[in-house]
Amino acid sequence: MAIHAMVDIETLDTKYSATILTVGAVRFDPFSNSPMEEFYFRVETDGQEALGMTISDDTLAWWAKQSPEVQNEAFTPYDRFPLSAVVECLNKFVWGCDKVWAHGPHFDIPILEFACEKSGITPGWNFWDIRDTRTIFDLADPEMPQNAKHNALEDVKRQAIGVRNVYRKIKFSGTKLG
Repeated sequence: MAIHAMVDIETLDTKYSATILTVGAVRFDPFSNSPMEEFYFRVETDGQEALGMTISDDTLAWWAKQSPEVQNEAFTPYDRFPLSAVVECLNKFVWGCDKVWAHGPHFDIPILEFACEKSGITPGWNFWDIRDTRTIFDLADPEMPQNAKHNALEDVKRQAIGVRNVYRKIKFSGTKLG
Protein backbone atom coordinates (compact mmCIF):
# COMPACT_ATOMS: atom_id res chain seq x y z
CA MET A 1 0.00 0.00 0.00
CA ALA A 2 1.36 3.41 -0.99
CA ILE A 3 1.01 6.27 1.46
CA HIS A 4 1.07 9.78 0.09
CA ALA A 5 0.66 13.13 1.84
CA MET A 6 -1.10 16.22 0.56
CA VAL A 7 -0.10 19.58 2.10
CA ASP A 8 -1.64 23.03 1.91
CA ILE A 9 -1.01 26.30 3.69
CA GLU A 10 -2.74 29.64 3.99
CA THR A 11 -0.38 32.60 4.13
CA LEU A 12 -0.01 36.38 4.28
CA ASP A 13 2.20 36.66 1.18
CA THR A 14 2.86 34.79 -2.06
CA LYS A 15 6.66 34.75 -1.74
CA TYR A 16 8.68 31.77 -0.46
CA SER A 17 9.10 33.78 2.76
CA ALA A 18 5.36 34.17 3.43
CA THR A 19 4.03 34.32 6.98
CA ILE A 20 2.00 31.13 7.51
CA LEU A 21 -1.51 31.28 8.99
CA THR A 22 -2.57 27.62 8.81
CA VAL A 23 -1.14 24.27 7.73
CA GLY A 24 -3.26 21.35 6.61
CA ALA A 25 -2.24 17.88 5.48
CA VAL A 26 -3.68 14.43 4.94
CA ARG A 27 -2.02 11.04 4.59
CA PHE A 28 -3.81 8.89 2.04
CA ASP A 29 -3.53 5.83 -0.16
CA PRO A 30 -3.97 7.10 -3.73
CA PHE A 31 -5.09 3.64 -4.90
CA SER A 32 -8.00 3.18 -2.47
CA ASN A 33 -10.78 5.03 -0.72
CA SER A 34 -9.43 4.19 2.72
CA PRO A 35 -9.88 6.89 5.37
CA MET A 36 -7.42 9.77 5.37
CA GLU A 37 -5.37 10.75 8.41
CA GLU A 38 -5.77 14.49 9.02
CA PHE A 39 -3.38 17.19 10.24
CA TYR A 40 -4.38 20.81 10.84
CA PHE A 41 -2.80 23.61 12.85
CA ARG A 42 -3.21 27.34 13.10
CA VAL A 43 0.19 29.04 13.37
CA GLU A 44 1.14 31.94 15.63
CA THR A 45 1.97 34.87 13.39
CA ASP A 46 3.76 36.80 16.12
CA GLY A 47 7.45 36.14 15.83
CA GLN A 48 7.43 35.02 12.20
CA GLU A 49 8.61 38.44 11.01
CA ALA A 50 11.71 38.09 13.22
CA LEU A 51 12.46 34.87 11.31
CA GLY A 52 12.29 36.69 7.97
CA MET A 53 8.73 35.68 7.12
CA THR A 54 6.88 38.34 5.13
CA ILE A 55 3.43 39.92 4.77
CA SER A 56 2.24 41.67 1.64
CA ASP A 57 -0.39 44.37 1.35
CA ASP A 58 -1.78 42.68 -1.78
CA THR A 59 -2.35 39.41 0.10
CA LEU A 60 -3.97 41.25 3.01
CA ALA A 61 -6.28 42.99 0.50
CA TRP A 62 -7.11 39.58 -1.03
CA TRP A 63 -7.98 38.17 2.42
CA ALA A 64 -10.25 41.19 3.05
CA LYS A 65 -12.35 40.12 0.03
CA GLN A 66 -12.92 36.56 1.35
CA SER A 67 -16.09 35.48 3.14
CA PRO A 68 -16.37 36.15 6.89
CA GLU A 69 -16.23 32.37 7.54
CA VAL A 70 -12.97 32.01 5.61
CA GLN A 71 -11.48 35.07 7.32
CA ASN A 72 -12.52 33.84 10.76
CA GLU A 73 -10.92 30.43 10.25
CA ALA A 74 -7.69 31.90 8.96
CA PHE A 75 -7.35 34.75 11.45
CA THR A 76 -8.94 33.56 14.69
CA PRO A 77 -6.48 34.22 17.51
CA TYR A 78 -7.37 30.97 19.30
CA ASP A 79 -5.58 27.62 19.20
CA ARG A 80 -2.41 28.88 17.52
CA PHE A 81 0.95 27.16 17.84
CA PRO A 82 4.54 28.32 17.25
CA LEU A 83 5.80 27.92 13.69
CA SER A 84 8.69 25.67 14.71
CA ALA A 85 6.34 23.30 16.57
CA VAL A 86 3.94 23.12 13.61
CA VAL A 87 6.64 22.36 11.01
CA GLU A 88 8.19 19.78 13.33
CA CYS A 89 4.80 18.08 13.74
CA LEU A 90 4.19 18.27 9.98
CA ASN A 91 7.55 16.63 9.30
CA LYS A 92 6.65 13.78 11.65
CA PHE A 93 3.24 13.49 9.95
CA VAL A 94 4.72 13.16 6.43
CA TRP A 95 7.72 11.07 7.49
CA GLY A 96 7.75 7.79 5.57
CA CYS A 97 5.26 8.92 2.93
CA ASP A 98 6.13 7.77 -0.58
CA LYS A 99 5.13 11.10 -2.17
CA VAL A 100 4.24 14.57 -0.91
CA TRP A 101 1.73 16.52 -2.99
CA ALA A 102 0.88 20.21 -3.17
CA HIS A 103 -1.33 22.27 -5.48
CA GLY A 104 1.47 23.76 -7.55
CA PRO A 105 5.21 23.26 -7.23
CA HIS A 106 6.16 26.85 -6.35
CA PHE A 107 4.01 27.80 -3.39
CA ASP A 108 3.33 25.49 -0.44
CA ILE A 109 6.50 23.39 -0.53
CA PRO A 110 9.03 26.26 -0.89
CA ILE A 111 7.29 28.24 1.86
CA LEU A 112 7.27 25.22 4.17
CA GLU A 113 10.93 24.51 3.38
CA PHE A 114 11.81 28.15 4.19
CA ALA A 115 9.86 27.84 7.47
CA CYS A 116 11.76 24.62 8.26
CA GLU A 117 15.08 26.32 7.53
CA LYS A 118 14.20 29.30 9.75
CA SER A 119 13.13 26.89 12.50
CA GLY A 120 16.32 24.83 12.24
CA ILE A 121 14.42 21.76 11.04
CA THR A 122 15.16 19.54 8.03
CA PRO A 123 12.05 19.02 5.87
CA GLY A 124 10.46 15.59 6.24
CA TRP A 125 10.52 14.94 2.48
CA ASN A 126 13.04 14.59 -0.33
CA PHE A 127 12.86 16.95 -3.29
CA TRP A 128 12.37 14.01 -5.66
CA ASP A 129 9.23 12.90 -3.79
CA ILE A 130 7.34 16.16 -4.39
CA ARG A 131 4.31 15.92 -6.69
CA ASP A 132 2.12 18.63 -8.22
CA THR A 133 -1.67 18.31 -8.37
CA ARG A 134 -2.10 20.90 -11.12
CA THR A 135 -0.13 18.74 -13.52
CA ILE A 136 -1.95 15.50 -12.71
CA PHE A 137 -5.33 17.26 -12.80
CA ASP A 138 -4.57 18.28 -16.39
CA LEU A 139 -4.32 14.58 -17.31
CA ALA A 140 -7.90 13.73 -16.35
CA ASP A 141 -10.87 15.42 -14.71
CA PRO A 142 -10.20 15.04 -10.96
CA GLU A 143 -13.93 15.12 -10.05
CA MET A 144 -13.30 16.85 -6.75
CA PRO A 145 -15.96 17.91 -4.26
CA GLN A 146 -16.49 21.65 -4.05
CA ASN A 147 -15.66 22.08 -0.35
CA ALA A 148 -15.03 25.47 1.17
CA LYS A 149 -11.87 26.89 -0.33
CA HIS A 150 -9.00 28.64 1.44
CA ASN A 151 -9.22 26.33 4.42
CA ALA A 152 -6.00 24.33 4.40
CA LEU A 153 -7.58 21.12 5.72
CA GLU A 154 -10.59 21.23 3.39
CA ASP A 155 -8.29 21.99 0.44
CA VAL A 156 -6.03 18.98 1.08
CA LYS A 157 -8.94 16.60 1.51
CA ARG A 158 -10.50 17.81 -1.74
CA GLN A 159 -7.18 17.60 -3.62
CA ALA A 160 -6.39 14.12 -2.27
CA ILE A 161 -9.77 12.93 -3.56
CA GLY A 162 -8.86 14.49 -6.91
CA VAL A 163 -5.55 12.61 -7.01
CA ARG A 164 -7.32 9.35 -6.16
CA ASN A 165 -9.84 9.94 -8.94
CA VAL A 166 -7.17 10.69 -11.55
CA TYR A 167 -5.13 7.63 -10.45
CA ARG A 168 -8.29 5.52 -10.83
CA LYS A 169 -8.97 6.88 -14.31
CA ILE A 170 -5.38 6.38 -15.46
CA LYS A 171 -5.28 2.89 -13.95
CA PHE A 172 -8.47 1.91 -15.80
CA SER A 173 -6.97 3.27 -19.02
CA GLY A 174 -4.25 0.61 -18.75
CA THR A 175 -1.41 2.99 -17.90
CA LYS A 176 0.92 1.81 -15.12
CA LEU A 177 1.19 4.13 -12.12
CA GLY A 178 4.03 4.02 -9.59
